[in-house]
Order: sequence, then C-alpha cells, then structure tokens
Amino acid sequence: MPRPSDDILALAERFVPVLGFKPSGRSGDRLGPGIGASLEFEDRRSYSPGDDVRHVDWSALARTGDLMVRVHREEVQPRLDVLLDASLSMASEPEKEAAAVDVAGFFLRAGSCAGFEVRLLRLGARPRVMSALDFERTGVEFDESIPLGEAIAAARHLLVPGGLWLCISDFLSEHGTNLKNLASRRGSASLLQILGPWESDPPVGSSLRLEDIEGRGKRDLLLDAGVVSAYRKRLERLSDDLSDEARRLGMRYLRLNAGTPLEESARTDLIAAGFVEPA
Repeated sequence: MPRPSDDILALAERFVPVLGFKPSGRSGDRLGPGIGASLEFEDRRSYSPGDDVRHVDWSALARTGDLMVRVHREEVQPRLDVLLDASLSMASEPEKEAAAVDVAGFFLRAGSCAGFEVRLLRLGARPRVMSALDFERTGVEFDESIPLGEAIAAARHLLVPGGLWLCISDFLSEHGTNLKNLASRRGSASLLQILGPWESDPPVGSSLRLEDIEGRGKRDLLLDAGVVSAYRKRLERLSDDLSDEARRLGMRYLRLNAGTPLEESARTDLIAAGFVEPA
C-alpha cells in the first residue's frame, strides 16, 4: 500500500496548517467563524429568549435601554482530521495516488508538529480512523467504490465539533459530494482536490481505454482536439462549481495537479490559499 514519502514528512515539519485560521492567544489556540464563548469580542445583538444571561451587555442596557448580548468568537479545538477519499479513482494514475498519500501525510505531520491532535479518516463504506503514526507506517489502499457523498455522510459522526477538517479527494463522483455533511458553525472544513497529470490536462492525440465493468469488452479512443477542448471546459466548470459551493458553505478550496512537486505547491499554492504558513 502507498505511504507518505520520508522527504514529504520532513518537508511538513517546516510548515504549520492554517486552513483559513491564524494562531491567536496561547500557543495551540485557534479562533473559528462560529459564535461561542471565547474571550475575543465579536459584536452585539438583541437579546433573544434562551440566550445566556451571562452574556447580557449591562452597560449597553444602561446607556440605551436596549437589552443586548455580547457575541464572541468561538474557540476551535486544536484538532485536525484529515479525510482521505479511498475510492478506486484516487489510484487512477500513479502520480495521483502518490500525491494523495503524500498530501495527507504532509498535513498530519505538520499538524502534529504544531501541537494539533491529528487523525486520518479513511473514507469508504466503513470509515476507518487511523493515527498519524499508523498512516505513516502502513499507508492506505484505494479500493472503495462507494460514492464520495455517501462516504462523507458515513464518517460525519466521527467528526468532533470545533475541529479543523481537511477533505482530500478528486471530487469527481458523478453522484455529487453533499458538502453540507461537512458544513458546521462549530468547525471549519477545507477541500483539496487532487487530479492526476492526465486528468488535469490530457494531451491532444492521447488514447483512452474504456472497459466495461461487466467484462463485455474494451474500447480504445483517440482524443482529438475537439474532445480534449470539451473535456477541459467541463473540468473547469466542475472545479468552479465546487469552489463556489465551498465558498457558500464557508469552506476553503484548492485544486492541485499531482504532476507538480508538493514542495513547490506548499511554497506557492498552499500558502496563497491559506492552507499552510511557514513554521
């Protein structure tokens, strides 16, 4: 089974996962987008039945006569769960398979070095929780056929509210991903789409073999300029739709080409998109 490379694990120690959040307060603390009871003041709003009276702003009541409550930023636990899509499609190209395990290992090692509590959740029909150490030692096998949306739903109960969740997949499931299963006011989800070099940009004149899953035969296709152009446009629409949906749900999104060295991506794309920062 593929496992993270030693070079990538060493590289990870030079970065800190951010995933849209900046360190704040004591070492290891993170502040999330939800409403909670941390000490960082966020805003005021009108009192509603059921609100905690300890949050009533008595000084505002005295000044204005309006009953208001103080709203604070929610403290996010220093926990990172890496959700790795273990479907067969993630191993469709050797570079893509290697990139998937390297990226997962990169974030697990970087998070561990930064003081996060980290876990890997192998997404499949029966989601499996792995420690970072076990994942580094054994890797994972990409052999699942369940749609990604169903795999995420099956793992939803394993996510601890208030953590950071990074989902690594190609997000090419024809059944959709149902990102609402990852959306939460008490945590933060980020999406990393990994595509193989051929998937990202198939060259004109390349061949594609279609194989009937019931063993009824194979068919080789030659990709001409028109087919490749249509494919590229469809892929861009898919990525744009995924990015828009992630943004609507308050998630971060980034697409990586498995043909680009991870060290290069870490120093450019991952930093620019707010996924990591130098340690």
